[in-house]
Amino acid sequence: MALNPYQKYRATKVETAGQVDLVVMLYQGAVRFTRVAIDAMERNDPKAAHTGIVRAQDILVELLGSLNREAGGQIAGQLASVYDYCFRRLVTANVHKDPAPAREVVGILRDLGTAWQEIAAQQRQAQGQQRAAAAGRAPAVRAV
Repeated sequence: MALNPYQKYRATKVETAGQVDLVVMLYQGAVRFTRVAIDAMERNDPKAAHTGIVRAQDILVELLGSLNREAGGQIAGQLASVYDYCFRRLVTANVHKDPAPAREVVGILRDLGTAWQEIAAQQRQAQGQQRAAAAGRAPAVRAV
């Protein structure tokens, strides 16, 4: 099947992204699918709600599986607990077709995603400084 230009762009973006950027994309996807599920619940479309919830849960499972508990230590354990909690809240939302637990998950994942976006930005800035130093020129300073 031929990909349209947007699909090609997204595929390239995923293939060329660093690990932290991939985590950010996973958070964004989980939030997006959970919001789709909430919208479906509000318009009384249980099939679409179920599909959105399951897709968000799949992403949570992927995030959980990507944790390096040895290197991540206590933080990885805490993230595992958060992912497990979010997964269970989505089960509750799906079983009862109640958007409230799903809204809670959106808030949690949005906040975590923002933190990961900041980490990704810091990583990119550090890499830019390293490249500039390697090239023998002063790094550009970005005003915040």
